[in-house]
Amino acid sequence: MLNLLFAILTSTGIFITFKYLEKFKIDILYAIIINYLTASLCGFFLSDTSFNFTAIIKQDWFNLSIIIGVLFIIVFFIIGRSTQKAGISVTILASKMSFVLPLLFSIMYYQEALTAKKVLGILIAVSAVLLSIYKEQGAKVNRRYIWLPILLFFGAGTVDSLVKYAQQEYLHTTGTEQFSTLLFAIAGIAGLITLLIRKDKFKELFQLKVLIGGCILGLVNFGSLYFLIASLNNSGLDSSVVFSIVNIGIVACSVFIGLSIFREKLNKVNILGILLAFIAIFILTN
Repeated sequence: MLNLLFAILTSTGIFITFKYLEKFKIDILYAIIINYLTASLCGFFLSDTSFNFTAIIKQDWFNLSIIIGVLFIIVFFIIGRSTQKAGISVTILASKMSFVLPLLFSIMYYQEALTAKKVLGILIAVSAVLLSIYKEQGAKVNRRYIWLPILLFFGAGTVDSLVKYAQQEYLHTTGTEQFSTLLFAIAGIAGLITLLIRKDKFKELFQLKVLIGGCILGLVNFGSLYFLIASLNNSGLDSSVVFSIVNIGIVACSVFIGLSIFREKLNKVNILGILLAFIAIFILTN
């Protein structure tokens, strides 16, 4: 269960770090690139086996890690574009609800048992997420760009589903650190290529605040993936339950932190959502 707790805390750390990046006016793209490079270095130094690139190319998960790494950076750009064009409320909703896809993937592809208790817990979990992020005066949705949050929903959900597939097929015993290292390195390289195409200034990457913010983001980002895979491997829970618990845990922690640190306000619907989140976790873990 510690892996589940750390998966929730590190993923929530991503939320906190992004808030501070905005507060200190750090360019998100540059911080994201440093973040991926930092995360790849974490995997490199934490790996208990030598990093032999020739051997890694021959691994069964090599092609999959490239796909997920590229998708990481693509999903990031979709989040930014959707926030600007479709509105922040609908973008947050799409990203938070994307956990439904790996949940369904686990149940349908791996034929995980679907008991009445699990169905009830999952339905309460979905309701908890929706209610926790509900805003009474939400931003208007630009219907012209509604395809962006829809694309985000499927993109983020696909990434999590592919991570589940990699864990189940290739990483249930060893290789997590090497897989994570390559995945984050690919995402970082894709970001650098994006800078090159856009003809942005590479020297901006080496600003002290960008390096600090990007490194912190990279540490929690690596932790979120590492502990998610560890939870899928060692928690003893079905992966559909793991994805539900991690996501409602992230939402609940994010709301509490937003309330206590960033002085964000909760309405009665949000409070109901948090209560439902704890009820869902209790049902799914007992």
